[in-house]
Amino acid sequence: MRIPHHMSRSPSGRWAFRQRVPLDLQPVLGCRLLKRSLLTNDLPQARVRALLLAASYARLFGLLRDRRVAKLSKEDADALIERLSGATNLRDLTLHRTLGPDGTVSERWQIDDEKDVLLFQKIQQRRVGDDPIQDMLDGIEPVPSPPRPHRGLEPIQLGKARDAWLATLKGSTLPKTYTIKKTAIEALVKFLGDKTRVASITRSDLARWYQAMRAAGASTPTLTNKQSYVGGKGGFFDWAIASGYYPKGDNPASGHVSYSAREKRARRKLGFKAFDREQVQALFAPAAFERLSASARWASLIGLYTGARASEVGQLLVSDVLEIDGVACIRISDEGEHQKVKTDVSLRTVPVHPDLIRLGFLEWVNGLRQAKHTRLFPAAKADAKNGQGNWISKAYSRHVRDVGKGWPAAKRGFHSLRKTLIQELQGIGVVSELRAQIVGHELDDEHHGTYSRDFSVREKLDGLGPHSPGLKALSYDLILTKDHV
Repeated sequence: MRIPHHMSRSPSGRWAFRQRVPLDLQPVLGCRLLKRSLLTNDLPQARVRALLLAASYARLFGLLRDRRVAKLSKEDADALIERLSGATNLRDLTLHRTLGPDGTVSERWQIDDEKDVLLFQKIQQRRVGDDPIQDMLDGIEPVPSPPRPHRGLEPIQLGKARDAWLATLKGSTLPKTYTIKKTAIEALVKFLGDKTRVASITRSDLARWYQAMRAAGASTPTLTNKQSYVGGKGGFFDWAIASGYYPKGDNPASGHVSYSAREKRARRKLGFKAFDREQVQALFAPAAFERLSASARWASLIGLYTGARASEVGQLLVSDVLEIDGVACIRISDEGEHQKVKTDVSLRTVPVHPDLIRLGFLEWVNGLRQAKHTRLFPAAKADAKNGQGNWISKAYSRHVRDVGKGWPAAKRGFHSLRKTLIQELQGIGVVSELRAQIVGHELDDEHHGTYSRDFSVREKLDGLGPHSPGLKALSYDLILTKDHV
């Protein structure tokens, strides 16, 4: 016999259920047509799913009329249908079950004759109190059920998702970073099991994972790192959502771990220290400075006068030194091959300080340009294992150890130059918004982040007025000349 299925097929071959809303219920549901994907290209399977939905909607329409419901949102209607159709047991109608190589079970259902129709109608019958639609309309709380994979998502097991995610990182991630991210996701797979469906993972599952690691002795920095790689921007769940393996919305791995106020204070004490004025002058004194290689000398000066991170300096191209509105600038970008930045606000253009121009920076760059070099530091490897700025960090750390043998114990290195610039700019009165745009910091203040405008390179260099200086007002009182660089 022929059974109407309210079905349509998309150009991709996937079947969908279409149901016209009765005229009297269109104001109640706020729509004229209901459409839901049947999540399959298989006709027999789609027929049964369509019949289930048709029966469920018919019962919903009847209840809405009987109870004279004035308004029901589409979201509530979808939730009701989801609960009703999801609670139906089709095991007795299953004709084919196939076990795939990855352990997944594929089921194909079919209604061929009147006997199957009677069976289908039988399993639709429910006792009073078992009907989730009636229960919701009566205000009865439904019995919680185990989480089910979100409809419309591609099913994938956690182990296979791990492999797919790592494959996307392989060619674009530093080996060191790749290893760290691999360690993080493998720890999650080990905890939840490689056969776990990605779409079924909940925030509670991730909370248990973090708690288990904490109980095993993991520190807050370790936990926040794992949280960043699994639940942060560009992390595993971001990828899973973008790939259609996890529902859009809340990232279940984010927001579980944060530093306490006490831990934040301790981290600040253990972080890189800025150089004071005497230490800067000692590090850049001609006799000491000349012991660095020519590349390391220019890299150090760029760090001192722009606050750029070692990785940002190491990846600079000759084309990143350019003139904008008559101002010589250094562009921190992710547009070139092998270029990347830490955050979006790290993308910036910084005016070249007059001291750098006085020391011959532009002539040095022009020499590289005439020699047809692409990179500002040609000897640096674009695909270096630990990043393009690793050589700078190592060279400058050795320099600091040699020059600062008698200094008080503290963590100092190339990153200290960034802190030094920020504190110097603060000391001469450069406003926080301008400082942030020079060094590529994100302001935590929502007001500034939302309403501040981008400053021009001229404003970054000259300041915003007589009482609001810019980068040009910075002076370290160095005695270096072109001959020393």
